[in-house]
Amino acid sequence: MWWPNGNDCFWLFNQSEISARESYYNVPAVPQIHVDGKEFDLTSYDALRDKFDQRLAVPSPVRISNFVQTPYLDSVYVSFDVVAEDSVTGTDLRLLLAVTEWKHRCPYPIGAHEHVFRDFVPGPDGYSFTMQEGDSLHFDWAYYVDPEYRLDRIVTNIFIQKYANKGVHQAFREYLPDMSAVEVAETPPAAVDPNYPNPFRSSTRIAYHVGRGGDLRLSVYTPTGRLVTHLVDGFVGPGSYSVTWDGRDRFGNEMASGVFYYRLATADGAVTGKMMLLR
Repeated sequence: MWWPNGNDCFWLFNQSEISARESYYNVPAVPQIHVDGKEFDLTSYDALRDKFDQRLAVPSPVRISNFVQTPYLDSVYVSFDVVAEDSVTGTDLRLLLAVTEWKHRCPYPIGAHEHVFRDFVPGPDGYSFTMQEGDSLHFDWAYYVDPEYRLDRIVTNIFIQKYANKGVHQAFREYLPDMSAVEVAETPPAAVDPNYPNPFRSSTRIAYHVGRGGDLRLSVYTPTGRLVTHLVDGFVGPGSYSVTWDGRDRFGNEMASGVFYYRLATADGAVTGKMMLLR
């Protein structure tokens, strides 16, 4: 959590989502520590460690497994399962993916942060779901890698929270694989520009560029990985093109306001971008 500050590069980067979580936790000032959704009166770090140990001793009713993340030049795709090993009460479970950076330095006067927040997927309120004992849910999600990120320090964090009492049932984090292994071809097979306008109300234009002709698919997805529509699907020759999305799915239904991802895929890989529809 970063308090509003015109010098704080992380606050300035994502004010809306930081403000949403600040409101959710009802944080009056920082620093402040919450354990199990309640403010913790910090008398010593030993007391805090004891509180954490007590919480870790409580079995979790859910687990996160089969996690795989694949980095591309400007995006990361993650795949994982959520398994209910015990009874999960209530209908207010939320699944959130938080993109953070480890040991990042912000320009003076803010300086160093041990761990900084960048983005929430699908958003600060998370993905609402319910489970019964024995259920297993599979998720394919993605997030955009902004040019401002430090690629060598990106961390993918997943946690499951009981939204009403703010307690966290399970959490998981993984450092991003070495981005140096993601090679840039001399002639990129395809690239996509940020959509414009963004956010948009009725339609938005997505420009893309093809360096080598071939089969190409430009699709729109929800943050949970569900296909909305294909904007381009077939052979495309070298050149620059653009296509307009009118905010409808492939059946002609208007989509509700929210965050969507567009993904340009070729035989050589895929690139993605993030856009927001405001009705």
